[in-house]
Amino acid sequence: MMALACVLSLGFSSCSSDDDDNTPAPSIMMDEANIEEGEICVKADVYAPGRTKAIQITITDATGNTTKVTKDVSDAKYINVLNIDGFHVHVDIAGKGVVVGDLLNLKVTDANGKSAIGQKNITEEEDDDE
Repeated sequence: MMALACVLSLGFSSCSSDDDDNTPAPSIMMDEANIEEGEICVKADVYAPGRTKAIQITITDATGNTTKVTKDVSDAKYINVLNIDGFHVHVDIAGKGVVVGDLLNLKVTDANGKSAIGQKNITEEEDDDE
């Protein structure tokens, strides 16, 4: 009986979450951060091997010292997924003083608590005719 208890306890102790510690942090490839009629159009691709838990967009002045806008993204198609091919969100900036050259930060935190931040300077709306 004692031997069986030792074997069972050994089996349970080896089933820890060590695999989670080896999972790499998310990575972000920012595509766009453009001003479009009172909004910022944000486009990116996200690789999140630990599944996304939280996504936050923060817009600051160009130096990164003054926060102008913060938005938590809660759309189910972006949360609790492994990878996001084609993340596309519009952020309302009307009356917030956001200008071309300000800095957009896209922070992704995975279910293991690991985070990554993608940054891009805000630009004018791209002309579709070019």
